[in-house]
Amino acid sequence: MLELNDITLSYGSTPILKGVNLSVNRGDVVSIIGPSGTGKTTLLRCINYLAKPSSGTITFDDIRMDYRAADKAAIQAIRLRTAMVFQQFNVFKNMTVLENVMDPLIVVQRKSKEEAREIARQELDRVGLSTRLDNYPSQLSGGQLQRTGIARALAVRPDVILFDEPTSSLDPELVGEVLKVIKDVTSSGITSLLVTHEMQFAKNISNRIVFMDQGVVAAEGSPAEIFDNPSTPRLAQFLNAERII
Repeated sequence: MLELNDITLSYGSTPILKGVNLSVNRGDVVSIIGPSGTGKTTLLRCINYLAKPSSGTITFDDIRMDYRAADKAAIQAIRLRTAMVFQQFNVFKNMTVLENVMDPLIVVQRKSKEEAREIARQELDRVGLSTRLDNYPSQLSGGQLQRTGIARALAVRPDVILFDEPTSSLDPELVGEVLKVIKDVTSSGITSLLVTHEMQFAKNISNRIVFMDQGVVAAEGSPAEIFDNPSTPRLAQFLNAERII
């Protein structure tokens, strides 16, 4: 369904991604783990061109794009089939919860307000926010803000949902409510890529784990292969530091 080939990206003279390859099948739940600063979030952002690789290709079903000559139509087509849940929520402070979820449906997908409102209500109910429709972001907890972001991502009916460290900005007591929603989403069958430092959670929900280190994919496999039988000393060192082995 989705394939990234030889993705390279640098910020100035600093290389971030050094020839990354990643394949994702339809229905996969892929967790990307690894130390901070190794390019996990950047790789996720390359998929919808929020980060711009200097070379490499992306294939998304029948869409193929060379990043060295990125085509605007291809970028738009890929963006329409993906949705991203950000670390910092990225909600509009001047809009209610309901309006935040309706916005991409109206602005991007050109749906009527009535249809957008119905879809938004469905997804907000799905994430447990049906009683918060008229609240503004300033009236919500961090967990509720992130659940709003998840509802907004789901509302556009993406083929792939990208979770970029969705619990990293939350107080510890709010992490569980967001992880529960993500588990419900991934168990529904939607193809998902998750950058996370929640190792046990990644082990429990994923069918594949990708370990990135120093800008490359250093190991990948099933949760059992990665967590129970790490294939390299570096992977074992990382997991030991995260107290997963």
